[in-house]
Amino acid sequence: MISARGTGKSWVIVLVVARDAAHFKERYSCLITRTTFQGLTELQGLLWRYLSVVFPGTTHSGSDMTFRLGGKDMPFGKVELAYTGAGPGEQVKALARLQGRSFICAIHDEVGNHFDSAFIDSATATLRGPSGVLTRTILLGNPGGPFHPVLQARYGLPAGYPEPGRASRFFSEDLGKHCIFATFTAASNQHLDLDQYIRNIKVACAEDPALLDAWLHGRLDVDIAGAFFGSSFSVRRSLLDVRPGGIAREDLHRAFVCMDWGCSAPTVAYLCLPDPEGAPKGSIWLLDEFYVAASTAGGQRDWTRGMYLSNAEQAAGIIEWLERWKLNPNTTKVIADDAVFNATGSDRGSTAGDFKAAGCRLHRAGKMNAREINGLALVRTMLQAAVRDPKTFWLQWSRSCEGLMNTWPTLPRHPRDVERIADGCANHSLDAVRYGVMWQRAKWQ
Repeated sequence: MISARGTGKSWVIVLVVARDAAHFKERYSCLITRTTFQGLTELQGLLWRYLSVVFPGTTHSGSDMTFRLGGKDMPFGKVELAYTGAGPGEQVKALARLQGRSFICAIHDEVGNHFDSAFIDSATATLRGPSGVLTRTILLGNPGGPFHPVLQARYGLPAGYPEPGRASRFFSEDLGKHCIFATFTAASNQHLDLDQYIRNIKVACAEDPALLDAWLHGRLDVDIAGAFFGSSFSVRRSLLDVRPGGIAREDLHRAFVCMDWGCSAPTVAYLCLPDPEGAPKGSIWLLDEFYVAASTAGGQRDWTRGMYLSNAEQAAGIIEWLERWKLNPNTTKVIADDAVFNATGSDRGSTAGDFKAAGCRLHRAGKMNAREINGLALVRTMLQAAVRDPKTFWLQWSRSCEGLMNTWPTLPRHPRDVERIADGCANHSLDAVRYGVMWQRAKWQ
């Protein structure tokens, strides 16, 4: 259930647990997760207040965060709480704590805060119950956040984006089983001061109408510009598709490549055309995308995970990709993160040395010459100006840039620094473009 804010999803957890525990009795075991410990303690208080009344004798242990329903003998089963953290390191530790456990139900709350589907998918290994007892996973959350693209691709799109209040059942290729998807609006919660709540949500969304629409109506089918780029991100204004033969040969000679290297994380590169025709001086057009990413079980692109390719394999991929445009690294500069030039202890000294030995020479982006927030501000300015302002340089891209369009719209602000992207997000595409924009801007000046 990926619904609007204020629909009472936390009470759904309490009611589902009480209903299922009364049905399965001693066979019932449930895992409930949230991404923060503070959020988990709030849910813990709600569960204790209700379950202790429904099942007299219920006990709770703070050491293992477990409710024993009906007493120590657990005549109505048990409910265990766990927090996952939002970063990859925290979630690896959280999974380690769940090794060898058995549950018949897993409820993951506030799933919009997850950075990818790894934890939720891996936690399904703990779902195993006695014969005749079906296991299931329940996801609760709001649109927006780092997990928004996964929710869109895995649930919203196959379900056909049903209107609020109507559930849709479909078979998931990714999960290999049937799913039920539903969404609701805050108006369904009769205990809420709706007018006051809507005013608060409008303030929280700042100037992002798409995010406001999603939070008020629980919509996954909107181009949410996230809390970072806000209304400056617009596919309608910035998408400028390139046709075969649509770029003159002399223009392609001016093109360069910006790249963000990764191994466990994706490697992302863009073919950039500076000063495209019809745009202000200093504008950049991203003609093509090179995105090395793993796939999900259903064959979809996983924008957050790399493929662990060697540097030689990645260099060969870059060379082959450029050959499609009749370009090669000897005549087309490949701008990369300065970190790839750091000594790694390998025979060739660095990642850049490995690329050079494979025939793809890298050049420093000079990211240390400017602060990260300056680069992000420049990208935001170029997005905002696209098509609107003829005196400010634009940033546009072609339809090939799927990774950009699938990750940029939902990048959230950092909770402690509004000028930066939050940690643990799929910002590899943004980093690559940021390097290219800053390098070209310094050169253009």
